Amino acid sequence: MRTARLGRSNRTATFALAVGAATLVLSACGGGSGSGSADGKVTLTFLSHYGEEPLKSGISKLIGEWNAAHPDIQVKQQTVTFDELLTTLNVRQTGGRGADILSSYALWGGQLAANGVLDKPPADSAKDITENYSTAAAAAVTSGTGQVFGYPTEFNTYVLFYNKKLLAAAGYDKPPSDWAQLKEIAQKTTKKDSSGNYQVEGLSLIQDGDNKTAHPFLSLLNSTGGKFLGGGGESALDDKAKSVMQLESDLAASGATTTSIEPTKTFPSNTVAMAIQAGWWIGSLKEQMKGDYANVGTAPVPGPKAGDKGSLAYAFFTGVNAKSKHKQQAWEFLSWLNSNKNKEGVTEMGDFLASNGLIPPRKADAAVLGAKLQASDPNLTPIYDAASYAMAESNAANGYKAKTSLHNALNRILVNHAPVDQTFNDLIAEINRK
Repeated sequence: MRTARLGRSNRTATFALAVGAATLVLSACGGGSGSGSADGKVTLTFLSHYGEEPLKSGISKLIGEWNAAHPDIQVKQQTVTFDELLTTLNVRQTGGRGADILSSYALWGGQLAANGVLDKPPADSAKDITENYSTAAAAAVTSGTGQVFGYPTEFNTYVLFYNKKLLAAAGYDKPPSDWAQLKEIAQKTTKKDSSGNYQVEGLSLIQDGDNKTAHPFLSLLNSTGGKFLGGGGESALDDKAKSVMQLESDLAASGATTTSIEPTKTFPSNTVAMAIQAGWWIGSLKEQMKGDYANVGTAPVPGPKAGDKGSLAYAFFTGVNAKSKHKQQAWEFLSWLNSNKNKEGVTEMGDFLASNGLIPPRKADAAVLGAKLQASDPNLTPIYDAASYAMAESNAANGYKAKTSLHNALNRILVNHAPVDQTFNDLIAEINRK
């Protein structure tokens, strides 16, 4: 998983996430770091991962607009990079210096809520989120018990990227529409030299960052109608999930997929025929491929039979610290930040997200902004469409740990050709131990 349109590297975040999964012990001790004064003026602190341009200045502009119009409630921005976000949340919260408002990866939401860090949104904010945001975006920021963490912000879905030129050379003028075609095209487009080295990988089933195999697998799982985790974090894996494992096992056994090739490095040089990746990748591919971007196509991740399709959606959110001394004002700011409209009739937050290559999670924003963007690049259409059917990434308290277990199991299948049945059963047992 990466964040934002530039495809910024998430390699160093692997350590932060791993530490967070094992030791996310944030407690609700201490108050928010905002302040009040005798004349009733309030200063709120807002911690986000928008520490790099153009995101930092974009958020600064919105905060500046609020501050100019609300002299009695001022917001002070505190920014770090995504790689530093979880560690900063940990250190400041346990030290009693937690920000009044925080930005978080939704995967961490369940643990933050369980530890009493997140305030519950006011009824009108919760209603706005559940009714006016896409199904997948709202689900990504809602716990299994129904608690809404905050307003969805960054939002991405997964699709199948394919190289039109490589598919055409193998005799195909369309992307696969079911698993049989997926396997066939992956095998036909794979090429190796006389020494067995890959010249073209047929289908990539990994991404950059930590737990590389998880999101592509979950996108395929969604195409079967299957689920990963139940509301309490227990395994929801069944025969549908096992069928995805078998599919990936078959692809690995045939040599059509490998974990030794990084798609973000090799797809732009026309050496990967297909890859399951998040929508942010489009901006990166345009920048890297220049004119060769014309060879890129996108399509829904195919399912077992024609008509089936799947995707995974992940999100970030902005919420309020449960121990903030100014929760009412903090929610007032977040409501404005996520609903204030510009001259075009879309929210300024939605416009900010879309201008950075992300899907605006508010449905009305996506309808307006998405139509304009898709008109200039049809590859965005499957990405926007997936927001209506994608599986939201689980935010259960053990979500990251379960995701790591899934990745390790898939790695054993893809790299070591481990037997599917035993690997599947071991994975369920490991997840249920929580």
